[in-house]
Amino acid sequence: MSEGRGAMIDKSESSSFEDLTSAAAADEIEEAKLAEAAAEKEKLLESKTDEWQDVLGSGSLLKKIIKEGDESEGQRPKRSDICKVSYEVKIRDTGELVEKRDQVKIYLGDNEILQGLDLALTLMYQGEECLLQLAPRFAYGETGLQPGESLGLVGEDDSQKYEGPIIGPDTWLAARLELHDWTEEPEHDTLPIAERMEIGTRRRARGNWWYGRGDAQLAVQLYRRALDVLDESEGGITEPTVTGDMAPTSDALHALLEERLRVENNMAAAQLKAGAYEAALQAVTRVLTCQPKNAKALYRKSRILSAMGRNSEALAAARAAATAAPDDATVRKELQRCENRATRDRSVERRLAKRMLGTTDEAKEGSSPDKKPSRAKMLMWGSLLLSLLVGVASVLVYRYKMQSH
Repeated sequence: MSEGRGAMIDKSESSSFEDLTSAAAADEIEEAKLAEAAAEKEKLLESKTDEWQDVLGSGSLLKKIIKEGDESEGQRPKRSDICKVSYEVKIRDTGELVEKRDQVKIYLGDNEILQGLDLALTLMYQGEECLLQLAPRFAYGETGLQPGESLGLVGEDDSQKYEGPIIGPDTWLAARLELHDWTEEPEHDTLPIAERMEIGTRRRARGNWWYGRGDAQLAVQLYRRALDVLDESEGGITEPTVTGDMAPTSDALHALLEERLRVENNMAAAQLKAGAYEAALQAVTRVLTCQPKNAKALYRKSRILSAMGRNSEALAAARAAATAAPDDATVRKELQRCENRATRDRSVERRLAKRMLGTTDEAKEGSSPDKKPSRAKMLMWGSLLLSLLVGVASVLVYRYKMQSH
């Protein structure tokens, strides 16, 4: 019994020892797993900071993180969010500075900064800082940038000029970009008129910059965004009074509407350049609804109608523009062009009418007595004359025979 009991005790003690050994081993395994996970995470972070990421898969936009952002909530800015950023742009191959800005506010997706920077922000976390390499298509495009040209910096009424070397259509840029913070864009109806005016004006100015660079599509995009915030109500622009002038409003609201009409006018020009004639005509018509004597709108209406082949309407619009701005050389040139086209159209119409009625000069010449008859006509008349002579001769022979008898 005692031996059995001793065996039982030994077994119990052995079991406890094994349990303790297993627990220690499990702890060691868990610690090893944690260390491995930490090493893997460290390795991942190193790869993120040491390697260039091909953002679009085409090699035209490369990104390398140099400072991690806050990924705890997994949130990134979205289109139309208001981002506060700092950035510096240089020529990649020479390192010469193009532009630099700190703590500037931009509306994401509005292309208020270079397109490459705008795209990269959608992939960044709060506090993140990265380096970028931008292909020309995401920088200054085929147009490039010449010394003395405007940088089109958002939020600046008189944007600074570029003072560096020529940026050609094949020039890559390098940038450092930091995302400090962002907030959602507020509802426009909740904003005071002064703030809406500021936002609308900055978008119009940036749209003008893109238009001047020949990118009508991006210009239209900025103009549309400007119109979104410049509406004074859900109904849009206030209808004009019977006299054709805008209804009386407060000075601030009147200035807001004037700015909206400027944007509509500019958008019509951009849509004309992009070939969107119907949309351009609608935009310019909205301007003329409130300002029937707006010379710039009338001029653009004439250009739009000419592009649509509606020449008589284009001439009427050009004449109205010349009446509204008789000293404007551009308007006079447009009127002259429309009048010349109208003269050519009338000439063509007259020629077509003569042909249809058979009264063309060619028909008159065909009936002229001085014109020599054709060979076919001469043969025909010769045959008829010969037949007549043969007939007369036959009659004379017959009568002679009868008299002889």
